Amino acid sequence: MEELILAVDIGTTNIKAGIVDENGRILKVKSRELPIEKDDTGKAEHNPEEIFNIFVSLVREIVSEYEDKISLLVLSSYMFGILPLDKNLKPLTGIITLLDLRSRETFEELCKLVDFEELYKRTGCPPLFIYPFSRIYWLKRKRRKIYENARYYIGSKDYFLLRLLGGLYTEPSQSISTQLMNVHTLTWDPYPLEFLGIKEENLPKIIPPEEILGKLPLESKKILGLKKDVYVLTGVYDGGAVGLGIGAMGDSIGVINIGTTGMLRVTYPKPVIDKDKSMRFQAYFLCSNKWYIGGAVNNAGIILKWFRDNIFNLSYEDLTSEAQKDDSKNLFFLPFITGERYPEIGNIASGVFFGLKSFHNKNHMIRAGLEGVAFTLKMAFEALKENNIEIKELRAGGGGTRSSLWMSIFASVFNMPIKITESEEAGLLGSALLGFTALKKFKTLEEATEKLVKIKNIYYPNPDWVEDYNKKFHFFKFLVRNLKDAFERHNNL
Repeated sequence: MEELILAVDIGTTNIKAGIVDENGRILKVKSRELPIEKDDTGKAEHNPEEIFNIFVSLVREIVSEYEDKISLLVLSSYMFGILPLDKNLKPLTGIITLLDLRSRETFEELCKLVDFEELYKRTGCPPLFIYPFSRIYWLKRKRRKIYENARYYIGSKDYFLLRLLGGLYTEPSQSISTQLMNVHTLTWDPYPLEFLGIKEENLPKIIPPEEILGKLPLESKKILGLKKDVYVLTGVYDGGAVGLGIGAMGDSIGVINIGTTGMLRVTYPKPVIDKDKSMRFQAYFLCSNKWYIGGAVNNAGIILKWFRDNIFNLSYEDLTSEAQKDDSKNLFFLPFITGERYPEIGNIASGVFFGLKSFHNKNHMIRAGLEGVAFTLKMAFEALKENNIEIKELRAGGGGTRSSLWMSIFASVFNMPIKITESEEAGLLGSALLGFTALKKFKTLEEATEKLVKIKNIYYPNPDWVEDYNKKFHFFKFLVRNLKDAFERHNNL
């Protein structure tokens, strides 16, 4: 009998579930919005019980007609989430999501107390306030009662595993983003733990992403509406799942993901730390003894959303149509409207139009926005090259790939062809590749990738744009460097 996989991605704003067959086809897919509890302090939390109930409802709906055909459940989830639990495994807060800003309140103080160069060498994570290391310090300083009552700290996906299996489990692609795990040994690191006053027993057990945890208990199967024996795989984080779904396991294949945020990473056989003191990229773990080296940015598709909702009142299609009418006429846009997690830029940066003239109009502004995102990710690409990490091929995924103009801009900025794969649900497919390999349908993840990931389109550099974009990229970097003082002064106004 054919085995099917139920892949579920727990996002920051949406949860998505899909049923995938052994040929990599998505037989059914559905998503639901996840409410985020926000306030004017910068809070951005998921109510754990509420999002688990949404998960249950979504799964019950999608497995209808497939109740007795699902063999494996694989989860992926967003990075940087943290949830403190008391001694009875009850949540003390909501799940603090990657959008939560409150740890900025104590981050400057933290930077004076911690040797972040040493922490980077150990964890592969540069000094950023979004990591759970900084969030736990914020709890210790500003929510002391919660900190004192916290017996355990778990991530977003870990909470779902706790509810389904009754134990505290995590996996290294997720736990590496806590800034608490040693990137070389894939174990919890004593340096950040001792600083925070927590111990290894306060954190979940780390299980490899490709290792089956066990079967769903009968009660969990009933809750989810499943009938046959269903195994559970920890899976990888959401960006890792997307990477797997578009072929990241190939040799020197760089992966660009253009969603609300963006990333550029490449799989590598060992962790690599930036030789530059600016600590420009992260050395995350992926799976199967491969690390996922590269950088991520806050501002990608969110720029088009901002243009759509706040500036031009145009659909996404109309925005890219406008941008196609002309080049940017030397107008530059630094697309840092939500600050920037890329270390070379920093979270106090803001959006900037530079070079604005009286003849510029909306098409020039939109085009400059698309180019600015490509230039920002090119900075990560250059940092990898400087560290002798070769990228022979680029593939792209995410909603941004629907814009042929944007993909042509990326290809020309990077001066490399960019391949687009067939599956529109790369994250779900990536989780399924991991799952079918764990079920021994394929000998290796590389074999699964070769057989199930198919290329549907290739965007080539436009020869007329390449040299122009090369000059503009260097000027873009000049702007970023020389506006740092202005960002600092603006932040202090």
